[in-house]
Amino acid sequence: MAHYITTHDTTGTAVFSPKAPGSQHSMPIPIGDIRIISSSHQIPLNLSNESDIDQYQHDRTSPFFPGERRICPDNGTATCIISMAPRAESGMHRTMTVDTIVFVEGEVEITLDSGEMRRLKAGDSLVQRGTMHKWRNVTPNDGWARWVAFIQAAAESVKIGDRVLENEWVH
Repeated sequence: MAHYITTHDTTGTAVFSPKAPGSQHSMPIPIGDIRIISSSHQIPLNLSNESDIDQYQHDRTSPFFPGERRICPDNGTATCIISMAPRAESGMHRTMTVDTIVFVEGEVEITLDSGEMRRLKAGDSLVQRGTMHKWRNVTPNDGWARWVAFIQAAAESVKIGDRVLENEWVH
């Protein structure tokens, strides 16, 4: 799949960045693969320079970001395409992020630590707010599942009464 990034030339005219890779970089992860298509390490971005593009050049070749969140820079954002292999299932996990997800192919079950489950298919969306969950690919005929995740770091851990919920990876 092609990948483009826009920017400005020295006169302020919109142009396609020559720094952008011509294609997406796919990296293996335990459930399939991930393609990081954008990232930022601070919000809001300074678009008067191209430091975000320079940082993205590095980020796109690592399946996880440094810091505690792994799926997103600690003070930033990431946009990823995640492809889940047939019959793959993740472990239960939680990240201190808000993930807005759009499913584009296949069918996936998300199960929460409460036991609640939803089946999501192409065209469905989900806002994942730092909750404990796991994924399972239930696409018919052993098909792949694919979604686009727009991920933003949460300001702090989730506090529910006396309980503090933080990043958690159960495998």
